[in-house]
Amino acid sequence: MSQLMQRVWKLAMAMVLVATTLLATGRPASQMGADPRPDYPAARREIQTFEVALNDAISETFNKTPFAVYQKARGAYLPGYGMAFSFMVNIHVAMINTPFGKYQRPDASPEQKRRQIELLKERLILVLLQKGDVLNQVPKNETISIIGFFEDRNFPDEENQNKTVILSVSRKDLDELGRKEDRLKEFKQRMKIVEY
Repeated sequence: MSQLMQRVWKLAMAMVLVATTLLATGRPASQMGADPRPDYPAARREIQTFEVALNDAISETFNKTPFAVYQKARGAYLPGYGMAFSFMVNIHVAMINTPFGKYQRPDASPEQKRRQIELLKERLILVLLQKGDVLNQVPKNETISIIGFFEDRNFPDEENQNKTVILSVSRKDLDELGRKEDRLKEFKQRMKIVEY
């Protein structure tokens, strides 16, 4: 066998070994020494428990607003990144046509809507801090994120106020701060909060 054929054969065997490793473990060979595969049924149970806490915070914030419609939070786990939870709140139009004429909602001012979003953001930070410890399948080097989509249809001729809010914290920071007294201020400083 020529040297070129030997090299091609060795390369082919290496590729077969890598492919076999990927098929057997579901992970690249470079991650073989890393954390073991997560227990997906346990992760699903943890996600469902955390979803309940998130949905409670969302409903507490928007139950008093009869024209706000919110979608329940849903979570997923992606190995290498962590857990992400998302939801959508649709703050309906400020002016409503009824058979009896137009009705203008008293709680529909842009300032009132901003206050509700800020209140929910504070509640979600507390949920992360107080209930994030149930998410045991997230390794220390991964994150837990909450993504809120706020769809806001305002008064006619007003600028659209749609907003996306992302709250993210590493599992390591959550574990460290979960045992400290007066931890909320430091927790907020370590979190990544993105709004656009």
